[in-house]
Amino acid sequence: MLLNFAKDSMSNHKLWRGTAALWTVAMISFFSAGTTIAENVQVSDDLTLYYEVAGSGDKTILFVPGWGMSSAVFEKQFEEFEGSDEYRAISYDPRGQGQSSKTEGGHFYDQRGADLHAFIEALNLNNITLVGWSYGTLDQFAYISQFGTDKLDGAVIVDGTVKTVGEDNTKEWVWYSKNDADGYRQWYTMTPLTDRKGFNTAFAEWMLEGASAENVEWISNIANQTSDTTMAILNETASYADYSETLHSLEGQLPLLLVMREEWKDIVSNHAAENLPSANVVAFGKHMMFWDQPEAFNNELKAFLNSQ
Repeated sequence: MLLNFAKDSMSNHKLWRGTAALWTVAMISFFSAGTTIAENVQVSDDLTLYYEVAGSGDKTILFVPGWGMSSAVFEKQFEEFEGSDEYRAISYDPRGQGQSSKTEGGHFYDQRGADLHAFIEALNLNNITLVGWSYGTLDQFAYISQFGTDKLDGAVIVDGTVKTVGEDNTKEWVWYSKNDADGYRQWYTMTPLTDRKGFNTAFAEWMLEGASAENVEWISNIANQTSDTTMAILNETASYADYSETLHSLEGQLPLLLVMREEWKDIVSNHAAENLPSANVVAFGKHMMFWDQPEAFNNELKAFLNSQ
């Protein structure tokens, strides 16, 4: 039933959606390639997604933001692709986040994968390099597991993982250990509910190399667009997500780039050597290396795009 959700919604709104998609494409073509534009698209009765676009090429780079974040975090990637007539950079705010609809339900990853599918269909996107950051990787692979790779040219995982819980998070490419010996899972679920301001500050300081007061406030303002309850639910539902088989099935079938923070270098490199030998693994910086070190990140991304 879940897997038909997006398809049923699109069927019910076929005429509206077709008109909206054509209008969107026309608007993107109308604006100069050097302009980043912001739009909204309705993908179901209860869900309207906010998104931004830069560039005007036939090839699409679709960025999926992480837990509680929005398309705003990819501002330095949009700057890179503004003016491009080869690539079109797009990012959207997932349900409950940023400027998209704050729905009561749907805060689990198979549904978010269906949302991503509905977004791709609404904008008639093809030739996509799908870039998932942090928990956005779960949205990314929930989409791939349900809808396949026909529309994809490649996939980029940015400091995320396709499996959230393992036996030992100091040795496995996962976020949490099953016994939660370090208390991370509890902290990330409960602290947004009990101390949102303190959580936002600690979260920003963990993600950023330059955690100045200004940058912490910027991250906090983005995070606060997602409710406390939605943050907690998304963390708990992530704990049940495991798209390992989907990722491993792409070996040799789809170009893969894994961009990880320095702390994860050995763990991810070892995992890739065993399961994804054709993937390119790059490690530097912290969780938001694409923002802290945009030149290095953008160069890696462009090299990957050029290799496809």
